[in-house]
Amino acid sequence: MNKKDLKYIIGAYATAPSLGVKENKKMEAQFYEQIQSIDYMRGLEIPFLGKEVHCFGSDFLLDLIRPDWENVISCIAGTMDGIAKNANFGIASDDEQGRKEAVAMHKRANQLLHKMNDRYGRQSIIAIEIATGPTIPVNGVSASKESLLYSLEEILAWDWGGAKIVIEHCDVSREGEPIVKGFQKLDQEIEVLQSLASDHEVGILINWARSAIEGRSSQTPVEHLRMATEHNLLSGLIFSGTSSADVQYGSWNDNHMPFAQAFDVKYFEENSLLTQEAVQNSLAVVDLEKLDYIGVKLLSMPLDSHDIKRRIGLNEDAIFILNKIISSCL
Repeated sequence: MNKKDLKYIIGAYATAPSLGVKENKKMEAQFYEQIQSIDYMRGLEIPFLGKEVHCFGSDFLLDLIRPDWENVISCIAGTMDGIAKNANFGIASDDEQGRKEAVAMHKRANQLLHKMNDRYGRQSIIAIEIATGPTIPVNGVSASKESLLYSLEEILAWDWGGAKIVIEHCDVSREGEPIVKGFQKLDQEIEVLQSLASDHEVGILINWARSAIEGRSSQTPVEHLRMATEHNLLSGLIFSGTSSADVQYGSWNDNHMPFAQAFDVKYFEENSLLTQEAVQNSLAVVDLEKLDYIGVKLLSMPLDSHDIKRRIGLNEDAIFILNKIISSCL
């Protein structure tokens, strides 16, 4: 990825009105039409919900996507929905039924990918982000590297139209703390991917907030980025924030908190740990030339706000901050 031609993936669904303003298709369409005007936008991080990619149906979103965009599909939403229905759901699950259900969900994501590529007449998806559920520790639920490897071998045998399979690392459980995601440890994910890397295009995605939540520290994303880089597996980096304490975004919650104030931007969150210094420290251990993609995923509070200008502005200002930091390193 050439730094001089850098463009960003935007997880726009997290900022979109439909998370809080239900059944307003007009407002949702306006949001997606306006987000296309953001400079340096490469494409979307698209949430695969298990069957669809939007609460109004897949075609609603696919009609709004620019055919020339390069997008990624994240399966985390579908994974969390599956876990809510069956605690044993997940590609790392030792429960065969739960594991098969998760593999089947990824097969549906594969079918969606081909639908998009056929619709736009080109490779529109550059990566598929998968999560290593189920959540542990939970009574009666177990997960293992062996189960994860078995699932990945099946998933990687399918035709992914040139897209890379990328494990989106999520937080692991902390003793005495509420469980947020509680998925596989990063070193376990790396070990499994290393065993596959000689024959397949695979990688790791680090989401800044999820790593910070795991370690309760802004330093943990740096450590995770360094680990993935040292094993030649770092594929993507998504900047999403969190806070140790905030009235709206909570304490160490996975709520895609926007960036903190930097470079006098208009749209920010005062208590966000995603500061200019945190971003600089993270990028210092990343070789952007070797990264497949970089982006942002932000949520606008309050959820029921009709302020599209703020929803767009949060993404626009986040990209402005990243550009300023990256350009200073060129």
